[in-house]
Amino acid sequence: MSQWKKILYPLLMLLIALILDGVFAAQLKGAFDTNIGMIIPHLTLLVLLILVFYLSFRHIIILSLLMGFVYDSYYTGYLGIYMAIFTVIVYVLLQFRNFFQPNLIIYLLLSIIVVTILEFFVFGVYRAINITSMSTQEFLLERLGATLLFNGLATLIIGYPIDKITQSVVQKDEISFKK
Repeated sequence: MSQWKKILYPLLMLLIALILDGVFAAQLKGAFDTNIGMIIPHLTLLVLLILVFYLSFRHIIILSLLMGFVYDSYYTGYLGIYMAIFTVIVYVLLQFRNFFQPNLIIYLLLSIIVVTILEFFVFGVYRAINITSMSTQEFLLERLGATLLFNGLATLIIGYPIDKITQSVVQKDEISFKK
Protein backbone atom coordinates (compact mmCIF):
# COMPACT_ATOMS: atom_id res chain seq x y z
CA MET A 1 0.00 0.00 0.00
CA SER A 2 1.17 3.46 -0.70
CA GLN A 3 1.97 5.74 2.19
CA TRP A 4 -0.87 8.18 1.53
CA LYS A 5 -3.49 5.45 1.98
CA LYS A 6 -2.10 4.67 5.42
CA ILE A 7 -2.73 8.28 6.37
CA LEU A 8 -5.88 9.03 4.40
CA TYR A 9 -8.01 6.00 5.35
CA PRO A 10 -7.69 6.39 9.13
CA LEU A 11 -8.31 10.13 8.84
CA LEU A 12 -11.35 9.52 6.64
CA MET A 13 -12.73 6.93 9.08
CA LEU A 14 -12.27 9.37 11.95
CA LEU A 15 -13.98 12.21 10.09
CA ILE A 16 -16.93 9.98 9.22
CA ALA A 17 -17.15 8.89 12.87
CA LEU A 18 -17.02 12.53 13.96
CA ILE A 19 -19.92 13.42 11.68
CA LEU A 20 -21.88 10.34 12.76
CA ASP A 21 -21.39 11.34 16.41
CA GLY A 22 -23.36 14.51 15.71
CA VAL A 23 -25.98 12.78 13.57
CA PHE A 24 -26.64 10.07 16.15
CA ALA A 25 -26.67 12.59 19.00
CA ALA A 26 -29.32 14.65 17.23
CA GLN A 27 -31.41 11.63 16.24
CA LEU A 28 -31.20 9.89 19.61
CA LYS A 29 -32.04 13.06 21.51
CA GLY A 30 -35.51 13.22 19.99
CA ALA A 31 -36.07 9.49 19.55
CA PHE A 32 -36.23 8.50 23.22
CA ASP A 33 -38.07 10.01 26.12
CA THR A 34 -36.32 10.49 29.42
CA ASN A 35 -37.10 6.84 30.25
CA ILE A 36 -33.76 5.71 28.84
CA GLY A 37 -31.68 8.74 29.69
CA MET A 38 -29.13 10.72 27.75
CA ILE A 39 -27.26 8.82 25.06
CA ILE A 40 -23.95 10.32 24.01
CA PRO A 41 -22.31 8.56 21.05
CA HIS A 42 -18.51 8.37 21.05
CA LEU A 43 -17.82 6.79 17.68
CA THR A 44 -14.72 8.93 17.17
CA LEU A 45 -13.22 7.51 20.35
CA LEU A 46 -14.17 3.98 19.31
CA VAL A 47 -12.40 4.39 15.97
CA LEU A 48 -9.34 5.81 17.75
CA LEU A 49 -9.40 2.79 20.07
CA ILE A 50 -9.22 0.40 17.12
CA LEU A 51 -6.59 2.44 15.30
CA VAL A 52 -4.32 2.31 18.37
CA PHE A 53 -3.61 -1.33 17.55
CA TYR A 54 -2.52 -0.64 13.97
CA LEU A 55 -0.93 2.79 13.68
CA SER A 56 2.46 3.98 14.83
CA PHE A 57 2.84 5.86 18.10
CA ARG A 58 3.48 9.20 16.42
CA HIS A 59 0.68 8.83 13.88
CA ILE A 60 -2.05 7.92 16.37
CA ILE A 61 -1.02 10.63 18.86
CA ILE A 62 -1.19 13.26 16.13
CA LEU A 63 -4.57 11.93 14.98
CA SER A 64 -5.94 11.97 18.54
CA LEU A 65 -4.80 15.57 19.07
CA LEU A 66 -6.27 16.62 15.73
CA MET A 67 -9.59 14.83 16.26
CA GLY A 68 -9.86 16.14 19.82
CA PHE A 69 -9.31 19.68 18.58
CA VAL A 70 -11.90 19.28 15.82
CA TYR A 71 -14.34 17.63 18.26
CA ASP A 72 -13.89 20.47 20.75
CA SER A 73 -14.31 23.21 18.19
CA TYR A 74 -17.23 21.55 16.40
CA TYR A 75 -19.26 20.18 19.31
CA THR A 76 -18.31 21.84 22.60
CA GLY A 77 -16.90 25.29 21.94
CA TYR A 78 -14.43 24.79 24.81
CA LEU A 79 -11.06 23.98 23.31
CA GLY A 80 -8.92 21.45 25.07
CA ILE A 81 -11.38 19.17 26.88
CA TYR A 82 -11.72 16.41 24.30
CA MET A 83 -8.31 17.13 22.83
CA ALA A 84 -6.72 16.36 26.19
CA ILE A 85 -8.78 13.31 27.08
CA PHE A 86 -8.56 11.74 23.59
CA THR A 87 -4.78 12.08 23.70
CA VAL A 88 -4.45 10.76 27.27
CA ILE A 89 -6.68 7.77 26.52
CA VAL A 90 -4.78 6.97 23.32
CA TYR A 91 -1.45 7.31 25.14
CA VAL A 92 -2.54 4.91 27.90
CA LEU A 93 -3.89 2.44 25.33
CA LEU A 94 -0.58 2.64 23.47
CA GLN A 95 1.24 1.63 26.65
CA PHE A 96 -0.89 -1.51 26.96
CA ARG A 97 -1.52 -2.49 23.34
CA ASN A 98 1.20 -5.16 23.36
CA PHE A 99 -0.70 -7.02 26.08
CA PHE A 100 -3.88 -7.37 24.03
CA GLN A 101 -4.64 -9.25 20.85
CA PRO A 102 -6.94 -6.98 18.84
CA ASN A 103 -10.37 -8.58 18.50
CA LEU A 104 -13.99 -7.65 19.01
CA ILE A 105 -14.16 -8.73 22.67
CA ILE A 106 -11.08 -6.65 23.54
CA TYR A 107 -12.56 -3.68 21.66
CA LEU A 108 -15.83 -4.06 23.59
CA LEU A 109 -14.15 -4.27 26.99
CA LEU A 110 -11.78 -1.40 26.24
CA SER A 111 -14.61 0.72 24.83
CA ILE A 112 -16.58 0.37 28.06
CA ILE A 113 -13.51 1.39 30.07
CA VAL A 114 -12.48 4.34 27.89
CA VAL A 115 -16.02 5.70 27.45
CA THR A 116 -16.45 5.58 31.23
CA ILE A 117 -13.16 7.44 31.73
CA LEU A 118 -14.09 10.00 29.07
CA GLU A 119 -17.57 10.58 30.49
CA PHE A 120 -16.29 11.03 34.05
CA PHE A 121 -13.54 13.40 32.88
CA VAL A 122 -15.91 15.54 30.80
CA PHE A 123 -18.51 15.54 33.60
CA GLY A 124 -15.86 16.60 36.12
CA VAL A 125 -14.59 19.42 33.91
CA TYR A 126 -18.13 20.61 33.16
CA ARG A 127 -18.96 20.58 36.88
CA ALA A 128 -15.74 22.47 37.69
CA ILE A 129 -16.49 25.28 35.23
CA ASN A 130 -20.25 25.29 35.98
CA ILE A 131 -21.47 24.17 32.58
CA THR A 132 -23.66 21.49 34.13
CA SER A 133 -25.66 21.41 37.33
CA MET A 134 -26.23 17.65 37.11
CA SER A 135 -25.42 15.78 40.31
CA THR A 136 -23.18 12.72 40.28
CA GLN A 137 -26.18 10.50 40.95
CA GLU A 138 -28.08 12.02 38.02
CA PHE A 139 -25.01 11.61 35.86
CA LEU A 140 -24.70 7.93 36.73
CA LEU A 141 -28.40 7.19 36.32
CA GLU A 142 -29.35 9.37 33.38
CA ARG A 143 -26.22 9.66 31.29
CA LEU A 144 -23.56 7.04 31.91
CA GLY A 145 -25.63 3.86 31.69
CA ALA A 146 -27.38 4.69 28.44
CA THR A 147 -24.16 6.03 26.94
CA LEU A 148 -22.25 2.86 27.81
CA LEU A 149 -25.02 0.67 26.41
CA PHE A 150 -25.15 2.59 23.12
CA ASN A 151 -21.38 2.70 22.68
CA GLY A 152 -21.03 -0.97 23.58
CA LEU A 153 -23.58 -1.87 20.91
CA ALA A 154 -21.87 0.50 18.47
CA THR A 155 -18.56 -1.25 19.14
CA LEU A 156 -20.14 -4.62 18.37
CA ILE A 157 -21.60 -3.24 15.12
CA ILE A 158 -18.73 -1.14 13.76
CA GLY A 159 -15.74 -2.80 15.44
CA TYR A 160 -15.30 -5.67 13.01
CA PRO A 161 -15.64 -3.66 9.76
CA ILE A 162 -13.29 -0.92 10.96
CA ASP A 163 -10.81 -3.53 12.15
CA LYS A 164 -10.83 -5.26 8.74
CA ILE A 165 -10.53 -1.99 6.81
CA THR A 166 -7.61 -0.94 8.98
CA GLN A 167 -5.93 -4.33 8.60
CA SER A 168 -6.22 -4.10 4.82
CA VAL A 169 -4.56 -0.68 4.80
CA VAL A 170 -1.90 -1.18 7.47
CA GLN A 171 -0.35 -4.60 7.82
CA LYS A 172 0.40 -5.68 11.39
CA ASP A 173 4.07 -6.41 10.62
CA GLU A 174 4.59 -2.84 9.39
CA ILE A 175 3.75 -1.34 12.76
CA SER A 176 6.50 -0.03 14.95
CA PHE A 177 5.41 -0.52 18.55
CA LYS A 178 8.28 1.61 19.72
CA LYS A 179 7.96 5.28 20.48
